[in-house]
Amino acid sequence: MSWTRATVLAEVRSVIVEHADEGTEVGDSTELVSDLGIDSLGVMELVGDLEDRFRLRITDADLRDVVTLADVARAIALRLEGEGRLHANEEGKP
Repeated sequence: MSWTRATVLAEVRSVIVEHADEGTEVGDSTELVSDLGIDSLGVMELVGDLEDRFRLRITDADLRDVVTLADVARAIALRLEGEGRLHANEEGKP
């Protein structure tokens, strides 16, 4: 699949919503730990789901500065860009 920043953000949101309590508001500035209360086991499950969804490996170093949903999406987009799997526009063209 080819990704854009918008589709990465949407997919990250979708995965995070699966891990949030039902009815919890999830936005770009939602903090994974303080707003959603995801514990260390939950973070590992979330990371596993994100790795599966984006077909990439997420290291502890990748998570060091990640706090919000937008941070997660930005980190994944950067990784996809480095692998040549992120496209600049919605048509999937660089």
